Amino acid sequence: MKTLLFVFGTRPEAIKTAPVILKAQKDPRYRVLVCSTGQHREMIRPLFDFFGIKPDFDLDLMRPGQSLIDISTGVMSGLNKILLENKVDAVVVQGDTTSGFIGSLVAFYHKVQVVHIEAGLRSGDILSPFPEEFNRKGTALISNVHLAPTETAKENLLREHYPPESVFVTGNTGIDALFEVKRKISSNSVLENEFSGKYSFLNPHRKMVLVTVHRRESFGTPMEEVMKGLLELSKRSDIELLIPLHMNPQVRASAAKIFGNQAQWVDKGNFLNPENKIWLCEPVDYVPFIYLMDRAHMIITDSGGVQEEAPSLGKPILVAREKTERPEAIVAGTSRLIPLEQRSFVQVATEVLDTPVIYERMSQAKNPFGDGRASERILDIVHARLNADNPDSEITISNRMGYSEQELTV
Repeated sequence: MKTLLFVFGTRPEAIKTAPVILKAQKDPRYRVLVCSTGQHREMIRPLFDFFGIKPDFDLDLMRPGQSLIDISTGVMSGLNKILLENKVDAVVVQGDTTSGFIGSLVAFYHKVQVVHIEAGLRSGDILSPFPEEFNRKGTALISNVHLAPTETAKENLLREHYPPESVFVTGNTGIDALFEVKRKISSNSVLENEFSGKYSFLNPHRKMVLVTVHRRESFGTPMEEVMKGLLELSKRSDIELLIPLHMNPQVRASAAKIFGNQAQWVDKGNFLNPENKIWLCEPVDYVPFIYLMDRAHMIITDSGGVQEEAPSLGKPILVAREKTERPEAIVAGTSRLIPLEQRSFVQVATEVLDTPVIYERMSQAKNPFGDGRASERILDIVHARLNADNPDSEITISNRMGYSEQELTV
C-alpha cells in the first residue's frame, strides 16, 4: 500500500482533486492523506461537505490581503512539518497554483516523488496568466509523474524534453467532478428545487449569459473594457447577465465604476426589479455554479476550469483573455477568444448570439478535455510508476482499464 498526500489550497484545486481522492480512498492499493492549505476555506467547505472529504491537515493560511510570498512561506513551513512527521510515497498536486508549486518544491526537498495532475498547460507567456504560467512550469521541473489532460498538453511537455516514460494523457479530472455533480443534482429533487428557487429572479423569456472575470492580468483597463461591453450587451431585450463577482477589491471597484446603478445585487435587498438586466451576486459555490452553467445560454469567462467544463454541458464559451493555455477548446470549436476592447467584444458576442449556425456549432462540439474517467486512469498510472520495478505494471494498466498502452504512455 502506497501513501499519497494530496495538497491543495484553492477551490479549483479542490474540485479537480476531489474525484481522485474519492476513488483513491476506495482503492486498496493506497493510503490517502489530504492537506488543505486553508487559502479558500469558506469556498472549499461546501465542497468537502458535498463530496464527503475531511482533510487530515489544515495549514490555516487564510488571511485578508495576503501576498503570494505570504502564501508561499506558509505552505512551505506547514508542509515541511507534515512530511517530517509522516511517511509519504508521493505528494499529489494539481494545476498551476502557488500552493501546488510550493507543495511540489517541499516534496522535492524531502526527496518524495511528485505527481502533477493537469500537467503540460502552456500559454507561452511567463507573465500571462500570472503567476500561474510560472507555477505550472516550475512544478513540471520537479515532478516525477506528469498527468497531461490532453494530447496538446503532452506535446508541450515532450517539447520541453521531459522523459517520455513519465508523461501520460489521462483526460481532465474536472470533467469527472462535473459528471458526478450533475448525477447528484439530477437524482436529488431537494437540490433541484433549492437551486431553481434561489435563482427564480431570472427571466425565463430571456437568454441568461453567465459571466466570470477575475484574472490579475486583466485588472484595470482590460477588465473595464470587458464590463463596458457587457453593459452594452445588456441593452438587448432578449438577454440578461448573471455575474458572480470575484471578491478581489479591484474587480469590485471596476464593476462599481462601469455598471453603477444599472446593475442590481441579488444578495443585498429584498426587492429584485424584474426589469433589471445585469444581476450581480457573491461568488457561487461549485455545485450551484454547475446548475447555473447548465441553465445558461452562453458563458463569458476568463476561468480555466469553466473553459474545460462548459463544453460537456453544450454551452458556447467566449474566453475574455488575450491568450489561453487551453487551445484545445478553440481548435475543437467549443470556445472563442473575445477581445478585451468594448467594440470588438460586443461584435464577437453579438455574432455568436445572433448567428444560429455559429451558436449550434459551438454548443455541439465535442469536449476535448475528457470523458469523466480521468481519475481511474490516474490511479492506475500512479500505481505503475510507484512500482516501476515491476515489469508488469504498465501491462496491468492497459488490461484492467481496457485502453491500449499507446493511449496511456507516449
